[in-house]
Amino acid sequence: MPIVPALLIWSTAMAAPTENLPPIDGTLLPAGDACYTVAGTEQGKSAGNVLRRVERLDDKRLMITVVSRFNGGPLLTSRIEVAFPSLQPIRMTEQTDGETDLSVRYRDGKARGTVRGVDGRRQTRDVPLPGPVWDDETIEFVLAALPLAQGAHFDLPVFHFDRGPSVTRIDVRRSVSAEGGRNGPTAAWEIEASTRTDMTINFLVSQTNRRLLAVDVGGVRSTLGGDCSELIG
Repeated sequence: MPIVPALLIWSTAMAAPTENLPPIDGTLLPAGDACYTVAGTEQGKSAGNVLRRVERLDDKRLMITVVSRFNGGPLLTSRIEVAFPSLQPIRMTEQTDGETDLSVRYRDGKARGTVRGVDGRRQTRDVPLPGPVWDDETIEFVLAALPLAQGAHFDLPVFHFDRGPSVTRIDVRRSVSAEGGRNGPTAAWEIEASTRTDMTINFLVSQTNRRLLAVDVGGVRSTLGGDCSELIG
């Protein structure tokens, strides 16, 4: 459930390419915590916050954690263990107020997932993967690990257990000056990612430290900064 997770509903699976995979270098991904504020419908009001955390588990694995709460709703938490430096998924969980709704293990060309139904019962099944994939809850993290340059294009094969495989098309549009938090304006890449429903997500990624500065999804904008203290466990 990364940046504005409840606002993204992706459907209709597409075949993921197994050739010409994008060159991803996880050493470029900044570690640590970053807090984002989601703009509310009223000017000057916040709809909530998102905490993004990247932790180094060992020399072969990272843990990506995304925690969010919107408009006083439930606490949403995603944890994705990924291989380093490829950032390809190993396992992931999605939780609502601490209750696990989905857990997935990626192994041997398949994803084994356990889903909690509305009746509370859990079902486990295996889904074959079309080839190498990245978990689509980690797209904004993978962005930071791509060889970004103006005009660059990447096709990222992604997978979500409920929505299946797809391809996210990533285009680096231009270099812009963006707010960089306490340090003032900074050079950033303006990036468009087209999802399986033809929705376009706009990202701003710092050119100096690869920090995600802002995300715009359907006119709802998240920007770096804010108070995520209530999200930190």
